[in-house]
Amino acid sequence: MLPNNKVQIMINTKNTLGICLMVLLLSAYKPLGVHKMSIRTVVIDAGHGGHDTGCSYGGANEKEVTLNVALKVGAQLKEMDPGLKIIYTRNSDVFIELWERAGIANRNNADLFVSIHCNANKKTEAFGT
Repeated sequence: MLPNNKVQIMINTKNTLGICLMVLLLSAYKPLGVHKMSIRTVVIDAGHGGHDTGCSYGGANEKEVTLNVALKVGAQLKEMDPGLKIIYTRNSDVFIELWERAGIANRNNADLFVSIHCNANKKTEAFGT
């Protein structure tokens, strides 16, 4: 035991130098032929809608929750980047066929398609995949 309850730390300089060198090399790594991707058009899909309520629990329907989340996410993205083009597959309680949701993204040459869904369960603990 060292005086005054001090702890001694042993450093292996050979290993430390190797680790530092590896970190330096990895931080400087840039893959060849990879271009920076620019996201300019985002399609946000609020799941379900109209006659398709999705799941429900405690008076809340998935179609309403997903629409609210989609509209808020779109507004926040637009606030963060005013040049971003935000397209919603639906902005009211209507049913849109699945193939049409993908069609909206394809016709608008979307860089990103986000489909929002949620689930409900009476159990309070998470389990499974």
